[in-house]
Amino acid sequence: MPSSKRARLAIFLTVFVDLLGFGIVIPILPLYAKEIADHPSAWMEGVNHFLGLGGAGTTPGAFWAGVGFLSFSLMQFIASPILGRTSDKVGRKPVLWMSLLGSSLGYLMLALTSRFEWMLAARILDGITGGNISVAQAAMADSSAPEERSKAMGMIGAAFGLGFVLGPALAGILSGSAFGHHLLATRGWHLPFFVAAGLSLLASLLVVLWVPETLDDEARTRARSSESRGHALVKAFKRPGMPQILFVSLLAMAGFAMMEGTFALLVQHRFGFHQREVGYLFAGIGILLVIYQGGLVRMVSKRIPERGALIAGLIILGITLPLMPLAAWMWPFLLLLVPLSWGSGMSNTAGSALASRLTPPEDQGSLFGVLNAMTGLGRIVGPAVGTFTFARWGGQVSYTVAGITLALALLLALTLSRKVHA
Repeated sequence: MPSSKRARLAIFLTVFVDLLGFGIVIPILPLYAKEIADHPSAWMEGVNHFLGLGGAGTTPGAFWAGVGFLSFSLMQFIASPILGRTSDKVGRKPVLWMSLLGSSLGYLMLALTSRFEWMLAARILDGITGGNISVAQAAMADSSAPEERSKAMGMIGAAFGLGFVLGPALAGILSGSAFGHHLLATRGWHLPFFVAAGLSLLASLLVVLWVPETLDDEARTRARSSESRGHALVKAFKRPGMPQILFVSLLAMAGFAMMEGTFALLVQHRFGFHQREVGYLFAGIGILLVIYQGGLVRMVSKRIPERGALIAGLIILGITLPLMPLAAWMWPFLLLLVPLSWGSGMSNTAGSALASRLTPPEDQGSLFGVLNAMTGLGRIVGPAVGTFTFARWGGQVSYTVAGITLALALLLALTLSRKVHA
């Protein structure tokens, strides 16, 4: 196997192990935060009163679940460009190892607490060190020819999908296990978060033992040179076509994150589901992501230009999201998960590949740091708007706003030149 293929396989497996832990946390974090927030401290009660969330028909726990998502995303928005640029200068491997250790410690803090303040501190820590995906994307780009970038980004997407297949299913199993109930009842500890911490620690060990350094010495020297200095965000915005791609990524993620932050709340309200059932639904979404990112992306990239794939993915998502609160259980709702997953996979992969093509090798880490900062900003705005509108006006308003946000991303994507990928 050529060294570039070995490198991509090693990066894929490392990202998969880490995202398996991430997949455990995401479906149960909103319900976990909501449960904690149902017993608010004095300052939280003051915030509830100020926002009008204490009356009948409101769901203050949904708002505090959004705060849990927002804190992670805010820190990731600040830290991702810094970590990405650092990886351009010192290499991908040390930065990837450090960020995985931070994720492990953050999950461990979640496992040991039943207080909202400590949950918030854990999400902040995980966000600060949460640049592992941007660094892994840069490493994938290092190991790929420009014409293979869509497939390389698809491997990262497939790792996401597999993490969302096995992670949520594992979350459901662990949450419902006798040992999980025993730990929670006797010590107030959360078994799923312990397992997530262990998986991120295992991923950090895989980096040390197996992942090669993908950035050569010449590229690192250029990254440290005076000609390449400058704020990563400013440099990215100077590249033709990049401002549109970055803002499309922001809006697309904001719309999708409105769903991501409220999905567990929606199915709990509509169908009476709890952690186990939510975990299984997220596993289904993960299977669909794997089908697209692990196979369909190759066919799409051969037949549809990346600009067209980006536009198509945004259209699919923008139509699907407002329909989700209207669908009756079971088949109509389940069928909507197909365009939800494939539209997301199509737009994310195409956007990342387009951005990578516009950027020289010595700035790939910086690029993906900025790109993930913009999507991180979407993860701040999306859950904040989604959970607040859900708490005040219900799921239909929340998911309609998500669809409108995707429509705005589509309008911006249409302004991209047809030759932007050349």
